[in-house]
Amino acid sequence: MATLSKSDFQLASDCTKKLIYKKQGYPTTNDTNEYMEMLAQGGYVVGTMATLLYPDGIEITGNTSEAVQKTLDYLQHENAVLFEPAIMTTNQKLCRIDILVKQGNTIQIIEVKAKSHNSEDTPADSVKKLKKYIEDVAYQYHVFHECFPNYSVQCFLLTPDKSKRTTIDGLAGWFSIKNEKSNNTLIDIEELPAQLKPKFNKPEVVFHYENDVNKAAYVEQLLNEGILDYLDVTQKVLEIQPSITASANQFVRILENGILESDYCISKKCKSCEFNSGEVLPNGYVECWGNKANTKPHVFDLYHGGSVGHYTKGFYLDELISKNKTSLYDVDFERLKTTKGEISSRAQRQIIQIQYTKTKEEWISDELKVLSNSYEYPLHFIDFETYTGALPFYEGMRPYELISFQWSCHTINYPGADPIHSEWFQENINCFPNFEFALALKKQIGTTGTPFMWATHENTVLRTISKQMEIFDYENNELYEWLIGITTDKELNRQGRLVDMNKLTLNHYFHPEMKGKTSIKKVLPAIWNNNSYLHSIPYFSQYVAKDFEGVIIDPYDTLTAGIDFENTDEEIVKGGTAAMRAYNKILFDNSINNNQKSELKHQLLRYCELDTMAMVIIGYHWGIH
Repeated sequence: MATLSKSDFQLASDCTKKLIYKKQGYPTTNDTNEYMEMLAQGGYVVGTMATLLYPDGIEITGNTSEAVQKTLDYLQHENAVLFEPAIMTTNQKLCRIDILVKQGNTIQIIEVKAKSHNSEDTPADSVKKLKKYIEDVAYQYHVFHECFPNYSVQCFLLTPDKSKRTTIDGLAGWFSIKNEKSNNTLIDIEELPAQLKPKFNKPEVVFHYENDVNKAAYVEQLLNEGILDYLDVTQKVLEIQPSITASANQFVRILENGILESDYCISKKCKSCEFNSGEVLPNGYVECWGNKANTKPHVFDLYHGGSVGHYTKGFYLDELISKNKTSLYDVDFERLKTTKGEISSRAQRQIIQIQYTKTKEEWISDELKVLSNSYEYPLHFIDFETYTGALPFYEGMRPYELISFQWSCHTINYPGADPIHSEWFQENINCFPNFEFALALKKQIGTTGTPFMWATHENTVLRTISKQMEIFDYENNELYEWLIGITTDKELNRQGRLVDMNKLTLNHYFHPEMKGKTSIKKVLPAIWNNNSYLHSIPYFSQYVAKDFEGVIIDPYDTLTAGIDFENTDEEIVKGGTAAMRAYNKILFDNSINNNQKSELKHQLLRYCELDTMAMVIIGYHWGIH
């Protein structure tokens, strides 16, 4: 019989059929999920930091049966601290506990997570935000209690505390990930519970002061001035034990006897199924949905479809699915209305999507033409690259506090002028960059003209920097007033200068190839691929490229041009996750040389420049140029 691990329990809690697909080794989209793998690596770093707080801890190694036996042996001791101990019940429920502390008859189960909490939150808020992780601990408690019912067990989450500001400068640089290709320790990454198989090498986390004569002093700093904090979740774990036990027993029964049709159902949740592996077979999503999976255009393409249906409180999609209606055209416009019988702005967008998908036409509102002629010059199209991570880079920072390390700007000084590109990249890696970032942007944009962004990220970043000025005692009234003037704050009813092109898209533009999406990486190819006149404009021509069949390719795919894939282990920067990873490597990865770091910087600059050029291309098509 197969074991029910903690990651199995987590996956089955989302959908029991996924448990079957995982055990049968079906391919998943998680196998190439760079963002989640990055989070997992951050989790290993935090995990290593946590173990340093227990210098007498013993790591339990070996295969499952060996680890279970070693754990049993150590539990015979009066006191013990164990890392990754394995507990297995007679019916194959299995868990590996991050840190187990035994003191006589008292056990502490400590789950280490890179996900942060805020010790200044109310207990209720903390529980709500960490619900998923508390359920993880609850499963571990269930397994341990089933094996050892006579122990008194306390449960804790050990996570970065967002209320703490570290006094350690360069804390993130104290650790690094060392990926050894010869490492044969294949593991489940908890953040990726539905992997094809445990195929990722467990990364070795290097603590740079491990062999330092002053190691104890560094560890003491981590304890007193670091970022980790305990959250006692024992009470909540005990409260949810009945439901955890019932679910665990159901999952064991499925593994023993097979899954029943009554154990699962298809629903709107299936839209994000990891087992929808596209053309790679077997495809679990297609197996569940049958012919309904291949409907085009699919109801899952609907903009904000999961919240449709005032009669059923957002479950209209489930109602359609239950009736085998999975076409976008099956949506009843009456069901898009609010409870007051009104067509909201969201419903208007949904209706436009359905109508213009059916006619296969582009839609541009009449208002957009008016708006396009109303913006004050110069026009500035801006994009930022930022980093947030569990471990602060600089003294005074909190976990996951924002770092702004790069911006790109294309400026059009007057109607019909060629766009002029400017950019900024953090040069001094030893200093907190946000204020220099903002000063350089202020110099470029000034107080006149119209700055454009895509979505609200840039507004959020600049608002954050304005708040950081007070926190870090950075005095510059002129900069502060500029930040206040350019940003919007809904809570203070303040309207800033920044214009959101994503909002313009929602209100004024649609192309069927976008489906229900409005991200720049959906809007750009829809416009670029269907308007060849853009390709002849000189300053757009560098992005004109075709594949082997002569089809125009997405401009973002031109970022890979000239890359020698056979002779590089580096990822290509063509997305936000890759940008964050590249920035981290430039600052802290001593395993790559300066030439490699220069190449990463070059890729970051090209990627950010394309983001703002994409805005220029889209704006040009709309008449903003």
